[in-house]
Amino acid sequence: MTEVPTAFLPPLVIVYIISILGKFSTHALINQGTAYTSYMRNHKYIYYLIGATIVLVIISTIFYLIQSFQYEKNYDKTFQTIRITETADQLLLALKDAETGQRGYLLTGNRNYLSPYLRAQSTIDKKHAYFLSLLSKKRGVGPALNELSQWIEIKRNELNLTIRLYDRGEREKALTTVNSGRGKHAMEQIERLITRITAEEKSQLFKYNESSSQLNDRIQVFTIAGSYMLLVIIIASLVTIIQNREQINKLFKQLDDKNKQLEARKDELQNISHELIKQNGELERFAYIASHDLRSPGINLKSLLELYERSDNQVERAELFDAMKEVSAILLNKLDDLIKLLRSNKGPAIVKEDLVFEEVYTKLLKGLSIDIKNTQARLDHDFSRAPGIRYPKSYLESIMQNLLSNAIKYRHPDRPPHIRITTYRQNKSIYLKVEDNGLGIDLKQYGQRMFGLHQTFHDNKDSRGIGLYITRAQVLAMGGSIKVESEPGNGTTFTVCLG
Repeated sequence: MTEVPTAFLPPLVIVYIISILGKFSTHALINQGTAYTSYMRNHKYIYYLIGATIVLVIISTIFYLIQSFQYEKNYDKTFQTIRITETADQLLLALKDAETGQRGYLLTGNRNYLSPYLRAQSTIDKKHAYFLSLLSKKRGVGPALNELSQWIEIKRNELNLTIRLYDRGEREKALTTVNSGRGKHAMEQIERLITRITAEEKSQLFKYNESSSQLNDRIQVFTIAGSYMLLVIIIASLVTIIQNREQINKLFKQLDDKNKQLEARKDELQNISHELIKQNGELERFAYIASHDLRSPGINLKSLLELYERSDNQVERAELFDAMKEVSAILLNKLDDLIKLLRSNKGPAIVKEDLVFEEVYTKLLKGLSIDIKNTQARLDHDFSRAPGIRYPKSYLESIMQNLLSNAIKYRHPDRPPHIRITTYRQNKSIYLKVEDNGLGIDLKQYGQRMFGLHQTFHDNKDSRGIGLYITRAQVLAMGGSIKVESEPGNGTTFTVCLG
């Protein structure tokens, strides 16, 4: 594919620069409302120059493409002619090699002299076929090609016949056939025809070269003339622009000041927008934490009250009353923490503390005591491999409570819940692992929606689809990750990288 020469690219750049300067100056002057009338003449003149440049570039490109297309055609024809003449020479050389091998064998009887003859056989076939294919589309050479093929066939038959006669012991008959001059005459006719065909091709080659030379001359003349015209246009454009330089510089400075003000305002608005988005996200997460974390101790407290009202045993009522006091204390502590967060100027700030897993776990068990008792759940824990962590207290409590309460809530109806919670270190990170023997979940069907908001996967009236959403949001906010493994009916394992 022909490309536009690089000589035509500078005008395109000039067109672009002149256009930008012209448009900018025009709009700026209109906006400023000064010297517009005097500028209009120069403004129109600039656009006339732009139009002339574009027209010249288009004409130059079209001319170049046309000339290049013709040049490529001449090149293809030249290359075709060279291939024809080279193939003709190779064909003639192969025939002579075959003849040399035949003569040597007939004179000496030594079969080693047949080597050139044998090698030439396949070469003659290939070169003859290729020679015919190269000339098949040319007009006026059909009769010459047919005659050439006939003489080649006669020559090869003469070569083959004499060798066969010699092989049968008829040496005199073979030599008589050679001396008859038939093979010599065939070779002369082949040389004559090949010489005539190649001479015609070489004549065409000269014409192609002459045409290509003329094309090159035209391209050079047109390019030089176009370059001078472009130079005149560029000089005129620059003179026009320089005449308005002071006004343009002034407008540039004014616009630059305006742009700086707009950029400063833009950065300020972006910062405010980012801060608002961040605060909205934190407030949304805070609202979910508040509604979800307060719900569990509230439900426990309600259940304890119902048991207290139904019990007639004073000892049991006393135990239930103590349990209600503990749950109430936990609920009050939760409320105090949330109130502190609300009063903070930063909203629900993320403040890290040095926490002990055992202490957090023990506190959570008190809040879940009634659920554990009612379901006869068995809980095992092992925090020996990672006893503590520096982490936001409210986040860690919420994460552990959600995972433990879910393990109890989605228990299997045919067996008591068995929950195991452990911690360990790996690659400088602390992991929390919660395993249960509950209902499990079909991850192939629900895995993509596992941590979505208000996503529930079991028929449980207390399910609201918030717990895992909150847990994942808290974990991600601290730069961690959460992974789930589960099979329907075989329980679930949550592995949380706390960071």
